[in-house]
Amino acid sequence: MKYHQLTKKYCLVLCLMASFLLTISSIQLVQAEEETKIVTSFYPMYALTKEIVGDKHPVFMINSANGIHGFEPSANDVMAIYDADIFIYHSDILESWAQKIKHNVEKQKQSDVIIIEASNGLDMEKVPGLENLELMEGKDGSTLYDPHTWLDPIEIGEEAKLIAQALGEVDRDNEDFYQQRAESIVAQAKVLTDKYTPLFKKNKQKTFVTQHTAFSYLATRFGLTQLGIAGVSGQEPSVKQLQEVKKFVEKYQVKTIFTEPNISDKASQLIAQETGARVEVLDPLEADPHNDLSLLANLENNLQKLLNVLQEEGEK
Repeated sequence: MKYHQLTKKYCLVLCLMASFLLTISSIQLVQAEEETKIVTSFYPMYALTKEIVGDKHPVFMINSANGIHGFEPSANDVMAIYDADIFIYHSDILESWAQKIKHNVEKQKQSDVIIIEASNGLDMEKVPGLENLELMEGKDGSTLYDPHTWLDPIEIGEEAKLIAQALGEVDRDNEDFYQQRAESIVAQAKVLTDKYTPLFKKNKQKTFVTQHTAFSYLATRFGLTQLGIAGVSGQEPSVKQLQEVKKFVEKYQVKTIFTEPNISDKASQLIAQETGARVEVLDPLEADPHNDLSLLANLENNLQKLLNVLQEEGEK
């Protein structure tokens, strides 16, 4: 009898353990099913969204290796967006292909993905030199505006709040969490701005030359002047533009030309050779920098490098 009783007790324990494990597995399955898959267009959107979402949901980006100018999503990229629960991109100005995806989702019902234009609510500035240009009939007015807001810490904070608000409307359970994370980014952005504003202000040299005019918002924020060798899109400049930049470099005794990763520095090297200026790298943060730093931390690396160069030039 004792042997049978022990056997029954042993079987009962095994049954209870199996039931417990099945329950745990079911809970994990439900949790996995409740995850919201978020896909982003390129690095700044990924970095901001990931910082806001934390470990609540998985976040991916379709374009990590290249700059965003001229990028067109592949068929696999489009499918990744359609398979996501949420797709976050920066703006119709920059990712013009996103408008077609929105049309296919809203009109053709090709997916249930929720699409968020993260900059919707930011006041974008017109490209320097195009402020008073009248738009010709049939032309897209968005082409007159500069989309590079993520290179201004204050604009980063504002966009973080817009992303958090949009995510909170979709995921009410984590709405407060998203808002708190965004407010933390806003606070960090202010600290960064307050740190570098007086440093740039007291420096004598306030003009810098870049590969393309990606740093207009940064320049405006910190009281600097930017001259881009190429336009906002990063296309190769014309012979006339090269001559104009050469004259500018010589007139203002510019000692450094900032090029950037992932774009040919042919024009920069040519002007450097003809003027004696050196070439340095200043990252517009369009491609994944492949580090564990936040977007603001990567931006601070830019600010510190720019400050060091301008200080060195100001002392000469």
